Amino acid sequence: MNPKIYIGTSGWNYKHWKELFYPAGCPETKWLEFYAKHYRTVELNASFYRLPTPQTFEN
Repeated sequence: MNPKIYIGTSGWNYKHWKELFYPAGCPETKWLEFYAKHYRTVELNASFYRLPTPQTFEN
């Protein structure tokens, strides 16, 4: 059995990453797209605060 390990971060929308991770001139609207070219996963910690509703997964 070869388990898969995915490496990512706990978010992508961090202003202090601008020009450190995101290149100069990359608009914030493209940050997730740029991030996805380097990492295969990202943590969305919304379930830490409350369980998502079924509608969250339907849409």
